[in-house]
Amino acid sequence: MKAWLLLVAAFLLWPGCSSQKACEEPDEIDFGEIVSAEKAKYLENDRVQYRCNPSYVLEGPEWIQCKGQEWTPHPPKCLAPCSITRQQLAAKNLFLFGNQRKARLIQSDHSLQFQCNEGYVLVVPSVRKCVDGYMDFPLCISERGKNCSGPPRTENGDITTLSEKQYRSGSSVEFRCQTYYAIGGQNRSFCNNGTWTKVPNCLDPCMIPRTELESQKIEVKDEIGAPENIFVQHGHSIELTCRTGYVLAANSSQSAFVIHCDGTPPVIPKCKEITCNSPRISNGTFRPQRTIYHDEDLIQIQCDSGFTFDPDNGEKVVECTKNGWSPPLKCISGRDLGQGTA
Repeated sequence: MKAWLLLVAAFLLWPGCSSQKACEEPDEIDFGEIVSAEKAKYLENDRVQYRCNPSYVLEGPEWIQCKGQEWTPHPPKCLAPCSITRQQLAAKNLFLFGNQRKARLIQSDHSLQFQCNEGYVLVVPSVRKCVDGYMDFPLCISERGKNCSGPPRTENGDITTLSEKQYRSGSSVEFRCQTYYAIGGQNRSFCNNGTWTKVPNCLDPCMIPRTELESQKIEVKDEIGAPENIFVQHGHSIELTCRTGYVLAANSSQSAFVIHCDGTPPVIPKCKEITCNSPRISNGTFRPQRTIYHDEDLIQIQCDSGFTFDPDNGEKVVECTKNGWSPPLKCISGRDLGQGTA
């Protein structure tokens, strides 16, 4: 009777246990569909396949799998194509390369090359890429428009071309940013029918105070000279390292790290001194004996009678390193040593 009741209980509990390993229905995606066979229940290790509509491009995995009641990795996305009409090209005085002016549908991540009508100057680059339904058209500037007066200025930048009183339409001036500043956007401004196109902006560098580095026991790797402050151009990086005898506080086995200037204030980590506690060694003693040891400090091991330092490095010394004592402190009996080498 008891065996029968246990069998019934197991049968009733089985659906609940198995459902715990199931995943919910996989997510649908915009402009795409699931092409694998639909199932009433998705169990552990089941897979589904996605496909995008025509002209859309799959970004992400084609297949996802049920793992631990969740789908992994996340479902993909279908990237939209870019559409170009004859009217758009005509309105911007553009042709496709080869003097073509016709409607086109361009898949995401694909590119087209443009050219301007005769009498117009194209603002480079001439090749533009479709990015998920968006394509930035190049600008065509008339060479027959109104002249422009003195060129515009940009903060923390200078004009490198010769200055003129009047600039004819289609001409340009070139900009250069001052030391440590990085140019953002096109480095030229064009006279377009009496009006100057957008001037570039000079992006601020990241400034790292020397005093902050010194307080955190940090120095610049391979540095020549020591300016009061360190400037890193926008988009560039600098490699820092902890001073000798120090290591990153967040990672006791690493001392070098990279700071990337991306427009946000740089975060400088802390370095801590490399120290080792007084070791405990069975079947032996060591000297000198201290409470705290520092980087590269050495201690000499003396094993008790009948025991041998392993590994025997001749001098029987171990060193305090950023990873602790090296090699490990161990005195083993001569009998164990003989068995290990047999």
